[in-house]
Amino acid sequence: MNDKSTEENSLFSNEELEALDNSNLALKKDRTFLLQPNIISRSINDVEATEKKLMTLAMSYMPFQIERDEDYTVSFSISEAIKALDLTDGQNQRMILENAVDKITGSQIKLYSENGDWFKYTWFDKASWQPSTKTFTLTFNKTLGDALIQYKKAYSKIDLASLGRLSSKYSIRYFEIGLSYSGNKGINGNKKGTWYFEYSVDQLKQLFSIDKTQYKRTCDFTRRVVYDPCELLNKAKVGFSIDPQPLTRGKKLLGFRFVCTESEAAPRKNLLTRNVSIQEQYELQMQQEEEHREALKAKYPDEYLKLYEEVEEEKKNTPGKFLLSEYEALNRLEKNHPGE
Repeated sequence: MNDKSTEENSLFSNEELEALDNSNLALKKDRTFLLQPNIISRSINDVEATEKKLMTLAMSYMPFQIERDEDYTVSFSISEAIKALDLTDGQNQRMILENAVDKITGSQIKLYSENGDWFKYTWFDKASWQPSTKTFTLTFNKTLGDALIQYKKAYSKIDLASLGRLSSKYSIRYFEIGLSYSGNKGINGNKKGTWYFEYSVDQLKQLFSIDKTQYKRTCDFTRRVVYDPCELLNKAKVGFSIDPQPLTRGKKLLGFRFVCTESEAAPRKNLLTRNVSIQEQYELQMQQEEEHREALKAKYPDEYLKLYEEVEEEKKNTPGKFLLSEYEALNRLEKNHPGE
């Protein structure tokens, strides 16, 4: 993919293009899922459906660890996108994907840090489409890319084929938000296979970046932002259904409780040759890395505390530099004790 014609027409350097052959990426060669941090699932953003599908696919190509700047750049062909997202191939579908990438760099996301501060970022620093190889190449904003790696302890598994069946941006948001709360399935008073999450009307508008001037009539808001998207999600058979239940005080609508019920997902149209054990291996690698870092923290508590305080001080001087102080402190602790 890094032939001369591609290099001349690309925004990306030879080093970035060559880095896409990174062996770390082979672990998830056939993309069927993404382990998406809940902070991303519950972020404030307003991204159209096709753009969000490509963003999610791009996130699935991120390596397990960021070791160099080139690791923030990912690449995949348009055929790989159609296959992974289980879309129906055709000229019209390919044009839709090409047009979505053209808009993708302008999309923004707002993330909240531990102390409640929020920071707004663009998803990508660069995006490119190479017609000669029919390949998309995307470079993540570094802070956002780091967040994808940092928030390993709280994530949900996004099935790419289920995502691909959703046709509206709001149904996609309910899909990822619903999954981010699935850790409560069958516990904390929930029946087997069920869980719920709640948002006020104002919280939903903020979450979906809906302007105050939109949907002045409550009935329009509830239909277009709540009931219709949830109905689309339920019809798409994405592995769970959502029943939005209004929360009221008298006649005033306060918000909704979204009751989720586990169900069987629709089968893939495009079969993949991928070995299921690769997914298990990826999750095991994540677990082992987390256990290793926690063991270092327990072994060197004073050093960890000092590093944590250093990070906190740097955050005061440079807001938004680190989203998760604990993760950065553990990074530095790991570098201080290589091979342990």
